[in-house]
Amino acid sequence: MAGVVGSVRPSARPAAPGLVRRKSLIGFRLACQQMWGEAGYEAICHALPADVNDRTGGTRPLPEQIFLDDLIAWHLTVWNGPAQRDEQIMTQHIRATVDQGFGRVKRFLISTSTPQMLAARVVSLWRDEYSTGRLEATSIEERSVHLALLDHAYLETPLMRYVIAEVFRYIVSLTRAKAVTVSHALRGDALVIVLRWV
Repeated sequence: MAGVVGSVRPSARPAAPGLVRRKSLIGFRLACQQMWGEAGYEAICHALPADVNDRTGGTRPLPEQIFLDDLIAWHLTVWNGPAQRDEQIMTQHIRATVDQGFGRVKRFLISTSTPQMLAARVVSLWRDEYSTGRLEATSIEERSVHLALLDHAYLETPLMRYVIAEVFRYIVSLTRAKAVTVSHALRGDALVIVLRWV
């Protein structure tokens, strides 16, 4: 992920803030506590921008939806802090976040699915989670799926492009697919994510 720090494209997003369901941040915070303990979690909270910490770092209940920029701030804080800008540590954290965000029933359902079944539902799943952006399955084949993410804040930051690509790779690896790999690249106004498996 060379070039992650300070590599941000100019925003073409509308002025309205993007929102994401709180379960994404709840899973993220639980993964922080799992990996770095309570003291590490507290250190992450204190390293957040003050307004983000006020809204999302305390023990008060989170609203049903939180600002997408707040979730991005958590990722950047972990990347620059306890993850030490190490891709392996960040990948471990991404997987722990997904694990914390999925209940046993959802994990079982995913384990009995195929990547093609998940890809066919990707549009509705994205809309359930995010208020902005558009995710499309542009190609569903026997051993690969091509996704395109458009009009979303994740496109602006290399770290978040990496994070969302790894989230998809890890989720597909929980299905019946084996040896799942992912590649991602900006192509025009879209983040193209290609998932392959054996």
